[in-house]
Amino acid sequence: MTSNRARLDVLVSECRHTFVEAAMQLNAVSTWSFSCPCVVIDGRTDQIKAEVIGVGSIGNLVPTSAAIDSPEVKEWLRIATEKSPEVAFAMMLNGDEERATRFNEAYERLIEERRNGIKGLWSADDLCSFVSRSQAAFPKAVSAIALLPGKKGQSHSILTFESDITSLLS
Repeated sequence: MTSNRARLDVLVSECRHTFVEAAMQLNAVSTWSFSCPCVVIDGRTDQIKAEVIGVGSIGNLVPTSAAIDSPEVKEWLRIATEKSPEVAFAMMLNGDEERATRFNEAYERLIEERRNGIKGLWSADDLCSFVSRSQAAFPKAVSAIALLPGKKGQSHSILTFESDITSLLS
């Protein structure tokens, strides 16, 4: 986590102007709504992209998967990351028949999302949690999402955080 924290500190510093822009927009708003600004930083590559976007539009910029919310898919992803996808399939499909059926149905939804071009970076639960945190932080902080390179076979990691509006506007 410390390497992610260090990477995040660098990204926030490099994208300070984007945070200031979001803070100015947020400061001009009197009540929270889905159009309130937040910041999305894509730091998965050397070419960093930072954008101010309305909280309600996050799903358009950060692909969201409903299938990933399934406890069985979450377990499969955890095992696949720790061991291998093959071991994860064997563990999920052998043993408890009901769990295997639930996993198979959820995994099929995941495959269908991928076929339809949805490569979810986070789950619908994660998105809802971010929106709630944004509302709770209003009007004192700008909510942000940082997409970072993954570790141990993961394609990415996502950190959500808030940046104090007072320090951005001073």
